[in-house]
Amino acid sequence: MDFHVEADGRKQFEACRATRESRLPARTRGSRARRSAGLFLLLMLLCLGFAALGQDKGPQTAARVGAGVSGPNGGWSHLKYAIYFTHHEIEKLLVDTAAFRETMEYFAPVKAVKVYLEWSSDSGAAEPGMSAKMKSVADRMRALGLKVSGAMVPVIPGGPMCYNNPEHLAILEARSRAVAQVFDEIILDDWLFTTCTCEKCVAERGRLSWADYRTKLLLEKSKKYIIDPAKQTRPGTRVIIKYPNWYEGHRENGYDVLNETHQFDAMAVGIETRTRAWHDQHIPMYSGYIFQKWWSGVDPGKWVGSWLDNYQMKGEDNDYVAQVWQAVLAETPEIILWSGGNLHHTGPFSDVYPHFRDMLPEFDRLAGMLKGEARGIPIYLPYGSEGEYNIFGYLGMAGIPLTPVGEFPAAGQSAIFTKHSLKDPGLAEKMITRLRDGHDVFMTWELFLQLQGSEFKNTLNLVDAGGSVSSNQFRTRMGWRDELTKADRPFVFPRISTTTWPYARDVAVVREDYDFGVLLRVQYLKGTIYILNMPENAYDLLRLPAQVLNFIRFPFAKQLGVSLMGPGGVSMYLFGPGQYVLYNMSNDAAPVSLRFDSKVPTTGWRELAHDRLLEVKKDSTFARFHGPVLTDVSLTLQPFEMTIVQAP
Repeated sequence: MDFHVEADGRKQFEACRATRESRLPARTRGSRARRSAGLFLLLMLLCLGFAALGQDKGPQTAARVGAGVSGPNGGWSHLKYAIYFTHHEIEKLLVDTAAFRETMEYFAPVKAVKVYLEWSSDSGAAEPGMSAKMKSVADRMRALGLKVSGAMVPVIPGGPMCYNNPEHLAILEARSRAVAQVFDEIILDDWLFTTCTCEKCVAERGRLSWADYRTKLLLEKSKKYIIDPAKQTRPGTRVIIKYPNWYEGHRENGYDVLNETHQFDAMAVGIETRTRAWHDQHIPMYSGYIFQKWWSGVDPGKWVGSWLDNYQMKGEDNDYVAQVWQAVLAETPEIILWSGGNLHHTGPFSDVYPHFRDMLPEFDRLAGMLKGEARGIPIYLPYGSEGEYNIFGYLGMAGIPLTPVGEFPAAGQSAIFTKHSLKDPGLAEKMITRLRDGHDVFMTWELFLQLQGSEFKNTLNLVDAGGSVSSNQFRTRMGWRDELTKADRPFVFPRISTTTWPYARDVAVVREDYDFGVLLRVQYLKGTIYILNMPENAYDLLRLPAQVLNFIRFPFAKQLGVSLMGPGGVSMYLFGPGQYVLYNMSNDAAPVSLRFDSKVPTTGWRELAHDRLLEVKKDSTFARFHGPVLTDVSLTLQPFEMTIVQAP
């Protein structure tokens, strides 16, 4: 090697190493000296490779750089990342050679194996030179060893399309053909929906609901003007539909998860929970997990990945990382980061990136520890249904592990039903059959009110219902044992009064004049009906005293073989027969325990994330009443800590 080239390369290596070193957490920097010479060499090649990017030295140099960018195995051991660049971000970050080099160095820690490059949506299908520009950027990416797919946003300047407007449809078709000329795989950003109420749309809708009309319209037009043109232009092109996270508005705006998943070649799931407290969607974090498990259930073979973003998440790095954990725990095929420009240091919300970057090894390490099939309580969410807003997210963040199902759960000791379940016209009869067969039915109060035209009107002795009730006191009852718990503030619930006998109030909110139902339990036929009365502020479910939440979780203990004890905001994900993942998605430390009422080992329980033994305690309080001996495996989770408890 020429001496001057070698010296310059060494300087660039030292500068690159210093930059990357400063970004590492202190405990990682402290162990730097102990790393192997092989890792040192890999880092040197990475930095020298990036220096070479701007020198245009041909395919051999590009190939060497690619090995460094993507890592020795082309990515992480257990996870795959992709980065989505919008059209404007491509212009800003990837077209210029120096900007491209800096951008790819910035994202090198992600070890992405794929990028999505978005076609322009500012005008018609093809701006002058667009194809050549996209091919050039794509070739640079491929030279780094990255897979490259195209992307398009099915919009017109200003917003969503009208699928009855010939001009809009012509733009859509031309754009699809143009992208397919460059890419053999195309993902659609989630603007496929329509909100058009023009004269033609209103007339064609007739007596149909907007949901029924628009889902039929989009199914037809997306095939005719997106899928078919792409495949005609380039046979074998794969077209991926990406679903937005606002499920409750899917059908109203044209999305049909069941039929569109079958129609498209593949699908991606939007899990953008963003900032739960103040973002206009207010989506609980656990909903991101449910979206993946629910929508991929249509056809798991078509699920290509999960799409998350940091839009308007300035300063919310924990909430951003929480999105990633939902993808990891759902075992997504690919984590799609939208977008490169928003995460880049020039972006307005990029301050979440450093924490995400530092967590990357931990995501991969813990992903490799997950063993066995995910399991949880079936919650019946038929495709195309609507119900209580993100109710599944709140239940999951209250510590109830869930498995969303699109078909009626006829088997199993427990199953959860919400207003979403009403999409099934035979729901009431099927639920009664579950009870007749000795299985339990857990439902929301809102669903119970909708079933008053069925046999369920005879299952609960109501004195009165309507209005609301507020108190900071709760009564819990197990057998003949009552306990009174005081919260630090009042909670507001819909008002439910039931008769003294048969006694139904396992959990009640207490006022001087009455105990009003929160969790009702009714024996009916050979099974048990549980009715959960959600607080008026759904997030208050997670703020209820731990003693109250423990009772709400108890109905599922028999089927799960375990019950989580402790405060809300902690989700539990079960894998196989003996792995318990706990994630504290709150800003407070959470002392929790896993409670078992069957014989389990009293030693050998390990917390895998930090490789430590856990404390195990036995409680014989109920043994004298011929009850079980309870076993608690306890630990304390710090804010936003995720851990894996492994049974012996």
